Parts: sequence; C-alpha cells; structure tokens
Amino acid sequence: MKRVAPYPLSLSAALLLAALSPSACKSDIEKIREINDIQNIPSLRIENLDGRMTELGGIKVRFITPELRQFYFAEEKYTDFPKGIKLYRYLDSATVEASVVADHAINYEAKELWEATGNVVVKNMQGDELRTEKLFWSQKTKKIYTDALVNIIDTEKGAVIFGKGLTSDESFTDYEIKEVFNSVIYVDDKK
Repeated sequence: MKRVAPYPLSLSAALLLAALSPSACKSDIEKIREINDIQNIPSLRIENLDGRMTELGGIKVRFITPELRQFYFAEEKYTDFPKGIKLYRYLDSATVEASVVADHAINYEAKELWEATGNVVVKNMQGDELRTEKLFWSQKTKKIYTDALVNIIDTEKGAVIFGKGLTSDESFTDYEIKEVFNSVIYVDDKK
C-alpha cells in the first residue's frame, strides 16, 4: 500500500523556508523584546480588590475593582484598573462625600492624578450626578476636570444640564461648565 503525504514536499519546503526567513525571525525577536520589556509587565496584579486609603485611622478613599495592575518599572509609575473601578471619597469613615464609577481608570502616582474613562458617573452627597466619557481628578489641586461632553442632573435646581468641559471641586459640589447647551430646568408648580 502506497502512502501519500497530506502536502506535497515542495509546499512543505516553502513553508519551512518562509518560517526561517530573516523577516520572520525579526518579528519573533521583536515579539520577544516586547514580552521582555519590563516596563510593560505588571509588577503586581490583584483580582477582586476592595481597597482603602486611610488617614489618621479613618477611611478617606475606598475603591472596588475586578482587577488592579501596578507598573512599578514603567518610566512613570502607575496603577491601572483595566476592568473598571468604583471609588468612594469619604468625609469621615461613615459619610460618602462623592463617588466615581468608570469602565477604566489609571492612577499616576507621582503626579497624584487619576484618569477615568468610559461611562464615568460621579455622584455627590446631594444626589447630583455627572456623566461623561473622560474625567481627571488631581489630588494635588483637589479638582476634577474634563474637556469631554458632560451631562449633569442637578437635583437641587431640578435641572438637566448638557455641556462640554467642566471644572469642579473634588466633592462635585461647586462646578463650572465651560460650554452649556440644550439644558432643561424643571419647575415645581406646587411650591
């Protein structure tokens, strides 16, 4: 009985030569360098974290995340929350002053700067709500800001405000919208 190879010998030889060609080796070497680049490898990875930052024994910030990755060997150290984050800022250990939920966040440690992206929702103690796609929180200046589109539901004024760009204190109680448009204010006739 005669056996037939699944591929002709010339096709097998051509595939072997293509795999061993200098361009194939170069891309493999680049891939190895990418893998071995210590700046791109997390120094620490934690799943399902419920973390707290305390000051004088009291909780100041609490964050909940499905995944945290720290990059200590990157040129600029940072902590990445690739699967989203829920962050709560406390007045005291029992009173939430403001909360932030986002699909993705990065904390740049040296700059004391947080960047939240994707379905960012901020709520303050009064129940006001800010929605945007990108938001920064500077721990140095104690401000939150964005140049992206914003949607604010102001419960005290009974308003829905749309705009572009915002600067606020970190508790989201005193804010200024750079460009306001298509806003609605609800009036309660019973008052």
